[in-house]
Amino acid sequence: MAREGCTLRSPSVDLAVGRHATFARARRFGRVSRQEQRPKAQEPGLGLFSFGKKKPADTTTDTASAAGSAGSVSGGFTPAPDKARKFFEHARTIAATGNYEYALMLFAKGFRFDPSLLEQHKAMYQCALQFAQSGGTAAGRDQMKELDGPGPIDKFALAEYVWMRDPLNADALFRLLDATAKAGQFEFGAFLAPKALEVLRRQTKQTKAAWMKAKVLLIGVEATGEALICVEEAVKADPNDTQLAADLKDTTARHALRQGGYDRADASTPGGFRANVRDAGKAQALSDANSIVQSEETEARIMDAARKDYEENPMSADAVQKLGGLLRKLATPASEEEACTIYISGFERTNEYRFKMAAGEIRVNQLRRKTTAALKLSEASPDNAELKTAYSTVRAQLLDVEARELRERQRNYPTDRSIKAELGRIEFELGNFEEAMAAFQSCKDEVKLRIFATHMLGRCFAAERWHSEAVGEYREALQGLGVGETDRELPIKYDLMVALMELARAEKNGAYSREAGEICSAIVRRDISYRDIRAKRKEIDLLMKEIPT
Repeated sequence: MAREGCTLRSPSVDLAVGRHATFARARRFGRVSRQEQRPKAQEPGLGLFSFGKKKPADTTTDTASAAGSAGSVSGGFTPAPDKARKFFEHARTIAATGNYEYALMLFAKGFRFDPSLLEQHKAMYQCALQFAQSGGTAAGRDQMKELDGPGPIDKFALAEYVWMRDPLNADALFRLLDATAKAGQFEFGAFLAPKALEVLRRQTKQTKAAWMKAKVLLIGVEATGEALICVEEAVKADPNDTQLAADLKDTTARHALRQGGYDRADASTPGGFRANVRDAGKAQALSDANSIVQSEETEARIMDAARKDYEENPMSADAVQKLGGLLRKLATPASEEEACTIYISGFERTNEYRFKMAAGEIRVNQLRRKTTAALKLSEASPDNAELKTAYSTVRAQLLDVEARELRERQRNYPTDRSIKAELGRIEFELGNFEEAMAAFQSCKDEVKLRIFATHMLGRCFAAERWHSEAVGEYREALQGLGVGETDRELPIKYDLMVALMELARAEKNGAYSREAGEICSAIVRRDISYRDIRAKRKEIDLLMKEIPT
């Protein structure tokens, strides 16, 4: 059997490095195709280094597997721990030789007989990490067919195998979460949930849609804590979506109920509703706080309770956070001003910077609303110089406030690259290209920020008329794009095209103008209405005539 030597690393090591040395594929139980009629490594019970023709016993084993699958589709799945144990033992033996690819398949086959053993899932995950560190690749179609079956347990085992082969694949993760819920493997779901958050945070593009999809799937596996985090991340991605506020309330209520055992209404169940709610006052407060649709009377009662708590405990960070959050949620000019006062007072009393940051966020959001309104007025009357001036003035104020806020946040959170990246964007908008370059260069080694930082660094170089360096950054950004990131491709290609045009003019080199023409043609074929691409097409044609290849 082929053996791969590699240095084992900790699970925190990047999951997508190197290239995988291909191993001999193991012979399948009773499913040897015509292309695979050659000696293979044996399955459990046949001896680790035994080779030869398929034995009749293999057919029996596979028949049992098929029977288990048929039972599962009708809802009559019966675990077979003894059969599963053989696969798990053989998987660990194979993993010890370095053949992680085959070991993952054996783990998955074992879960078709008994998916309830969390220790085996953990062992498979460690094997998957080692496989990824050694340059592992995604599962192939033939391998997936080997595990496919009609029942929910079959589909769960297949989904786990596919994700373990490609742990950073968000789509594979979503399919696994869905299969976990349908198979009722909630203990495994609790194990998977925090890893799901890590995978989503490592995606190069953070979208509201992805976080909300994850929220639904995590609720399906009863991971309400992680589901709540997903909604909070969705709010960060799109703070202007008012529907997310309702989703946040709903998910918070679900999590609170689950934490306190209130989702189990049976009084005889330990941790049930009657066992947790001891007095009517606490019950009313809990009901008010977690109500999805709150009446004005309820809202007033919650606000009064928060004010009373704040007045009685002015040094309490929780009291400051609760009252400030409720005032901020009202979103009226008066409530926002009071929230700012509460947050600033809380910062001065407790010296917790998050309160000063919250006050700053309110000021920034107020200016953003003014800027949006001024822009709409200016666009509605494009010939009105006063409206254009008003928009430019309020936008300059917004950039100045954002810059001051972000610079202060960076001093308080120097290791947070997302703050540094956003500060770089503001510095670029302000024309502080040197400061912006430094910010983006320090963000390029952060996976989720790499494409954005590289693209923006190229724009900084272009603004300084360092077109050769700009071209290099744009090319690097394009090479780093992943599957499903086509929406980021056009802006980078457009900027690369413009930089090549400038480089052709500066160096009188027709090769650059020709490449710019090829990129322009690709953009036109994809979206002829993109920005001023029609005008650029004509400009490039003239440039190619002026500077022939």
